[in-house]
Amino acid sequence: MFSNVLKKFFTGREEYENKAATEVRETKMAQEIKAVFERNHSTLLLDAIGGVALCVSFVFALYLPGLF
Repeated sequence: MFSNVLKKFFTGREEYENKAATEVRETKMAQEIKAVFERNHSTLLLDAIGGVALCVSFVFALYLPGLF
């Protein structure tokens, strides 16, 4: 890091000053999560649809006694 400061001091180039600081880096955990989504895309979609179906059926079951 100190060598970068020396380069900037001696060269006077300011156009790339913050490029390293604002560079987006992908962590290992983000890579793993992305890989899991890619491998199990259809399974996750079916699980989400099943969760929504359970919520709808629970809400219907709670309103059912009030209908009669």
